[in-house]
Amino acid sequence: MTEPQRDITYILHWGDLTSTVRMLAAAKTIRDAFRRDRIILLTTPDYESFLKHCPWFNAIETDACPDTRPMVGLRDKRIKLAKPVRVFDLVGSADSRKIKGNFRFSKCKWFDIAARAEGAGHPVDAMAGALNDALGQGPTFYPLGGAPSPDASWVDFLAKQSRMLDPEYFGLNGPFALLAPAGESVKPALRWPKEKWAALAHELLQSGITPALIGGPDTRDVGRHVSQVAPGARDLTGKAKLPQLAGLARRTNFVFSEDTPLIHLLTAAGAPALALYGNTDDPAPIAPRGSAPVILMHAVTLAQVTPEEAIAAMRFAGGFDRAPAAA
Repeated sequence: MTEPQRDITYILHWGDLTSTVRMLAAAKTIRDAFRRDRIILLTTPDYESFLKHCPWFNAIETDACPDTRPMVGLRDKRIKLAKPVRVFDLVGSADSRKIKGNFRFSKCKWFDIAARAEGAGHPVDAMAGALNDALGQGPTFYPLGGAPSPDASWVDFLAKQSRMLDPEYFGLNGPFALLAPAGESVKPALRWPKEKWAALAHELLQSGITPALIGGPDTRDVGRHVSQVAPGARDLTGKAKLPQLAGLARRTNFVFSEDTPLIHLLTAAGAPALALYGNTDDPAPIAPRGSAPVILMHAVTLAQVTPEEAIAAMRFAGGFDRAPAAA
């Protein structure tokens, strides 16, 4: 007996890491609504290594924004030949609207979700309300923090298949905290001084918790400084890929970070976090979201925040008492 053909649903999304992580909340809602569909994510190659493991997509196509005109035609022809039943546009850009133009005489249902995700409030809450409105289900408005958070806990399945997501793979044994400083491209006033990161690492070591510095290549200077000044701290900057960082976030006691895209991934994986914000009156509408508490601290100049204050805030949030998820 042959399996009946499944309806095809396309999700269009591309952007930075922050918006990609936020997109996971909408993707889960779409998967829950269309469990039997073949759901295809049209995106760019930037985060394919992470997204390809997400259980809410059956396939990922990475030519969302091809550089050459002939490739645009091939992409659009492929999508049209797939005969999707519905398309969810989570981008709302000129590129996605060009794709929409190819379906103007089609029976395909097109949902412009991103166009209604702008305005006051948190993007996750706004998009969740717009998506529910399009689907005819659930609340069409969420107060700040009311919508389901992005969820990357599915990396647990990947962790069972590969020890490269284990803390031990990175030399982390026992309780540890993830420290995610901003890179050198960020203005100094919006970065915590590396001396403060080193002092924080020292305090954590005194509490029996190993600090692990994570981030991209532009954070290596902070990672080297902290590991030299606070012997026992682990410098993992530039050494871990996104799936590995999500796996570590599942096992960490808590996360310290500035306003970085990476903290959105770490909190979506389920880690409690403290996020440092500068030059903003209210960081709540742009804050990372996850299943665990996220403490927001902000100051005009981040150097005003002391390591002692940061640790006290995380103690209040219960991070020191947390039992991390097991792989």
